[in-house]
Amino acid sequence: MRVVKDAVYSETYKYILEQVNNLDIFRVIDDDLAPIKKLASKFADCDKILVLGTGGSSLGGKCLVNFQANMSGVEPRVIFIENVDSRSFHNAIRKCNPANTGIIVISKSGRTTETLMTFLTLCEMWKDFDYKNRAIAITEFSDNNDLRKIANSLNMEVVEHNPKIGGRFSVFSVVGLLPALLGNVDIDAFTKAAQKILIEVKENSEARTFSDTYEMYDKAFKNGVINQHVIMPYSDMLEDYTKWAVQLISESLGKSGDFGITPIRAMGTVDQHSMLQLFLGGPANKFYTIIVAKNNEPTLLIKPSICGKVIEHLKGHTINELMYAHAKATIQVLKAKAPVRVLEYDEINIATIGELMVKNFIEVLAIARLANMNPFDQPAVEESKRLALQYLNNFQDK
Repeated sequence: MRVVKDAVYSETYKYILEQVNNLDIFRVIDDDLAPIKKLASKFADCDKILVLGTGGSSLGGKCLVNFQANMSGVEPRVIFIENVDSRSFHNAIRKCNPANTGIIVISKSGRTTETLMTFLTLCEMWKDFDYKNRAIAITEFSDNNDLRKIANSLNMEVVEHNPKIGGRFSVFSVVGLLPALLGNVDIDAFTKAAQKILIEVKENSEARTFSDTYEMYDKAFKNGVINQHVIMPYSDMLEDYTKWAVQLISESLGKSGDFGITPIRAMGTVDQHSMLQLFLGGPANKFYTIIVAKNNEPTLLIKPSICGKVIEHLKGHTINELMYAHAKATIQVLKAKAPVRVLEYDEINIATIGELMVKNFIEVLAIARLANMNPFDQPAVEESKRLALQYLNNFQDK
């Protein structure tokens, strides 16, 4: 084990260790899952479950649910309504029969306009729905909580949203785990993978989890020349994970006019045909995280009888081998241009997601500490929220 000589490194690690030991976003990972499993039993006879929420209230759970659905090839039982797009709202509702559907409404503050609007609209449509037995609200037990007022008026069960856990850090709480469990996700494997990473951090001051983050900041982001972070998995199963990661990074680290990291989603190999030219020929202001799986679902080794210049290279190989070859090639050409971090796994599974997500938490907290900012607030968006309500009132005036 190398001796830590950098005082900033040592100080930041001590800070991370303190957060891992004390913050609820990490402590909840060790919680007993029995209460969540009991909550899930409320929806045992439901064919579909609607989850109404947006941002941190939906992205974590949706990532896990869609990952499982893509892995199994089965249409997800859980449907997320995140936006106030009337067409997508009605398309989601049409998939459900009120007689065998459950409803989960999530808003930490209880004042999220999009969530309240979609829920109130649903209440207008489903006036006779059994809200008492087949719906719950997850929200803070706070004053001026409109969601709690609605839930109480409908005799709905209200589950407390931990007030110490912000939405984008809530995937390991009931906010993420309940929809995941209802979507047939193995939440035990998910949380155990995260627990394993936290144990590594606690027991080893040279934990790679932290070392990589520090080196990434020190070598890439510290001077502000590199200010974009491209997250590019070579697995379609991780598409919703990238959406979750983009929110976590953007809302946590977008606080300073002098420092900021813009996360960019890219999917291999598809975005090799849309963004790779920019990555290689454009500004050298990007850091890359490439996520690769050596193995995927087995496919046939092709033996075409047709000859062709490219076909000759493809002959005797599988889809998986081509994906892996493209990933390796992209990594090589990018490394000639920019700093690249490669996360390579034998396979992508739900434990992989648990490991990635908790590492992302640690990474965001470490970079925020090094850049001297608060990763937990988001003050810049409040004015937009205020103006949206003002514009809504203007519609009424007309």
